[in-house]
Amino acid sequence: MNVSAEWDDPASEGPQRVTVTAGEITSRTLRRAGRLVDEMTAEFHEMPSVGAYRVMVRQYAEDRLAELPADGFHRGLLDLYHKIDDDGRVEPVATLAAAMRMPEESVRACLRVARQRVA
Repeated sequence: MNVSAEWDDPASEGPQRVTVTAGEITSRTLRRAGRLVDEMTAEFHEMPSVGAYRVMVRQYAEDRLAELPADGFHRGLLDLYHKIDDDGRVEPVATLAAAMRMPEESVRACLRVARQRVA
């Protein structure tokens, strides 16, 4: 799917023209296009993007991980995972992977080890 948006007036709240190119236009395609146009509009107006919350949670996770003591790492990692998961707005493994700068599969392995050591 390809989505382009054009603004004639910088003061307008949204674009004057939107073009969606896709193999098949369905309601799902239009919802996705709508989200993309929302993100482009936010970027055009230099507003915080839709993904700003994900960035904020990743930065929070980085800070918490940096503060974990070596002897409490596994408990702290599990607590952080559960806090992010309970909120439900971002995917916890992907967030921790970004914060720890490692592949998601490695984070899953760390969580398995942490569960074994804490149990």
